[in-house]
Amino acid sequence: MKHPDTASPEPWYRQFWPWFLILLPTLSVVGSVVTIIIATSSPHAMVVDDYARIGLATHRKMARDSRATELGMAAEIRVSGDPAEIRVSLEGDAPRPDHLILTLSHPTIADSDRQLAMPGHGELYSVRLEEPLAGRWYLQLTPPDGDWRLAGELLDGSDTLRLVPAVRAQ
Repeated sequence: MKHPDTASPEPWYRQFWPWFLILLPTLSVVGSVVTIIIATSSPHAMVVDDYARIGLATHRKMARDSRATELGMAAEIRVSGDPAEIRVSLEGDAPRPDHLILTLSHPTIADSDRQLAMPGHGELYSVRLEEPLAGRWYLQLTPPDGDWRLAGELLDGSDTLRLVPAVRAQ
């Protein structure tokens, strides 16, 4: 005979703790499966694996800067007019090529970057742009053979800039 005060225990599947203990590993398995699906379906991120090539390119840039320092190279840049005309006065002991390469790099808009050939006569080189230079620009000046390099930053509203080697010779 059963007493009404004594309740029979509920079956295990009606209790909280077994389900809670089953839930934890199940969530781990589901999370792992979702992670695997995302990892296999997403395109691979850009990973550069040719570090030696990058190191050599950096060394070449530093060598061009050091060469410019050895030659005492510098340049005075003046921007005037609308559309802009860029004039470069070159200083230093390097032979004067018939033209220089001026690279204009916009810090945020890659489509605005330009590379211009600047014909020259002796110490002076100039080029006329189709569009005005508005905003901030990184400038790099090199001869056609890339023997040396001068660099600088033209700030918005500025019309003159002195380009010097980016790295000093040691």
